Amino acid sequence: MSWNAATLRSRRRGGLLLETLIAIAIFVGVATFALGAVRDGILASERAKLRIAAVDLASSRIAAVEAGLISPYGSDDDSGIEAEEFDELPSPFRIEMEAEASGFAGLVRVVVSVFEIDATSSSSALDERQLARLVALVPDGTSGVGSESPSGTPQETEDSP
Repeated sequence: MSWNAATLRSRRRGGLLLETLIAIAIFVGVATFALGAVRDGILASERAKLRIAAVDLASSRIAAVEAGLISPYGSDDDSGIEAEEFDELPSPFRIEMEAEASGFAGLVRVVVSVFEIDATSSSSALDERQLARLVALVPDGTSGVGSESPSGTPQETEDSP
């Protein structure tokens, strides 16, 4: 009878060890999935932050065009001015602005696209990803007839006889 009791005790110990190992494996699996979900959430938050910054850049560029601070047809000078004003690290964004005539008199269709520049890429060319693209109809500041003066009132052009 003592032989059966010793065998029964060793089987219980083996069962307890097996149950403990299974519980640890389940815990490790659940922890791995939880950490993966947290990592994905952090990455999604960083992408959302980049998109918000890109939309803010695009909307401020459109606002500058609407205010008449920069031409809707763009120039290479405005990006250099921005870089000289701030002593910060180079921006991870590249802004493209396109303007074309719209179907409405006195308005220009402006498309502002913001791209993320990936400087950590191992390739020789920089990888870019479009983060935002905003389209707006803005007043055409180049037309002289019916254009607005700085005070906001329409200017009248007189033809001399």
